[in-house]
Amino acid sequence: MASDPNRLVRALANAVVAFGITTGLGVLLAVPVDVALLQGGAVAVAIVLGTFAVASLGF
Repeated sequence: MASDPNRLVRALANAVVAFGITTGLGVLLAVPVDVALLQGGAVAVAIVLGTFAVASLGF
């Protein structure tokens, strides 16, 4: 993490975009809104946690 101070900002920006796209596609494909929001939230959390998992490995 020390080598890239903008990693958190990039991870959060990617999470917001992924949340919007996942939720939007869910609503577009006639998935109930609560399920689409839950899916979008899960994807956003996974992206942030994945970013920090990779960062902890030194990449």
